[in-house]
Amino acid sequence: MDFSSDKVWLSKTRDLRNQTQDIRYLALSYCWGGTVIMRTLRENVHIREKYGLQVADLPAVIRDAITVARKLEFEYLWVDSLCICQDDEQEWEQEAALMADIYGGSVFTISALSSPNANVGLLGPRQRSIVPIGSIQLSGKGEEHDDGDRPLLLFIRQEPWSLNHELVRGSLSQRGWPLQERILAPGVLHFGHDQVFWECNEDEETGSETGDRISNSLRIKKDNDRPVNDIRLWEGLLNDFSRRDLTVFSDRLHAISGLAARLRKNGAFTGRYVAGLWESRLDVLLLWTMSSKRLATTVRVEKNTRISTWSWAHINRRSYYYIWALDRLESSLLAPAKFQFEEDAQDLPSMRPGAVVPSCEVVLHGFVQELNGVIIPSASQSFAAERKSFRDHGQFRFCDLALDEDTYGPNTCYYSIRMMDNAAEKSQNPHEFYRIEYLVLEKAGSSGLEKAEGRSVYKRIGRLSLNFDPDDDTMKSYIITPDPDTPYPDIFLDEETPFLTNGQWQEIILI
Repeated sequence: MDFSSDKVWLSKTRDLRNQTQDIRYLALSYCWGGTVIMRTLRENVHIREKYGLQVADLPAVIRDAITVARKLEFEYLWVDSLCICQDDEQEWEQEAALMADIYGGSVFTISALSSPNANVGLLGPRQRSIVPIGSIQLSGKGEEHDDGDRPLLLFIRQEPWSLNHELVRGSLSQRGWPLQERILAPGVLHFGHDQVFWECNEDEETGSETGDRISNSLRIKKDNDRPVNDIRLWEGLLNDFSRRDLTVFSDRLHAISGLAARLRKNGAFTGRYVAGLWESRLDVLLLWTMSSKRLATTVRVEKNTRISTWSWAHINRRSYYYIWALDRLESSLLAPAKFQFEEDAQDLPSMRPGAVVPSCEVVLHGFVQELNGVIIPSASQSFAAERKSFRDHGQFRFCDLALDEDTYGPNTCYYSIRMMDNAAEKSQNPHEFYRIEYLVLEKAGSSGLEKAEGRSVYKRIGRLSLNFDPDDDTMKSYIITPDPDTPYPDIFLDEETPFLTNGQWQEIILI
């Protein structure tokens, strides 16, 4: 940007890399907001590189960000709608995979925290809770006017205001992409409803003009002292991310891929990353659950057929994601769950940071049983019926069934595979309930699965959790060490109604 010009130009990053000194730039995080925004397209990209764009023609939030950058003497500003060719699918995929580098490489990110769309600028009218206490000459001067310099005003707020409060109500915090834009940046300059906040992601402490210390458990620091493959870290990120909205829900994996790339780079997670799950903790992460409470009635529940059914991103709706405190359980599988690809894994995009791989097969070797469909809610029931629980029912004290969708009925043959249990913990604490976690499955159809001949291929449809009375000795046979020569017994709803039956150890494929 020319500081004195009424235009800005697009600069090719490959040209900038040839310069001898490092390029210092700012990045902008903002809501498009469903408005018709000025975008760079294949038909205009070369014109904008050569002739530039009039600053006055840009949306208000981008104009304000340019003003901030110029005032702070930064020559370059990165804005997604202008710096990515939006109708070039190949370029979009490449740039989306570089979000960790783009926002992480900036000096800091400008956050339009309270702007609901691009046509609303960074600064709005202050509320009455902030009042000036008078004109006080500070160590600086205000803007020049015809009648001379204006003294800087000192403002005071009647009540303290924190960044955390702004993050809860800010428009930007309701959108999916800005989560990684905030966490990946070295620092963030937030423009809130009433004031400006500074958040530094490199250090423990974060300052604002109110002097608050901002606690952010999701911050990814260079010297991360968390344990490797910490599922609580990933669960926390997904819980925040999955409640947010996206204009295009098929972008879900792209909008969090930068965080995955940073976690792998920093050593927080190891191994391959596919469709939002880490292979290193796959046995646990496969047992994800989406809350039955929808966060937006306007979002249509639908399946993303490009994404594997075992992934949380397969279901296109806003909800809360959680794993039900599985970190104390141990695997019931005979072998670790693993990804399986047709080609050589070393050549896959999943081995490259930031790349999105929406699907692959998952191989599980465990105990599979038929699940009586009588407990499955009918398709005619309401959406909330995807969750069904029983207490003091049959042989178990508590049963919690969470289905991924509301389209399953009682007349289909369902299956379950035993994934985790608390056998080890139960031996240390006799008063603990027996607990077993299952994946609920249905056999995959024949369409598109000709290659699956001779294999047991299933689709995930939900999660099942059973708890047994700790004092019931008859239940001990359900908690045994995984052994292909020792099958688990059947479980009944009552003396005449089977629940989990006809079990056998086998290797299955999830798609």
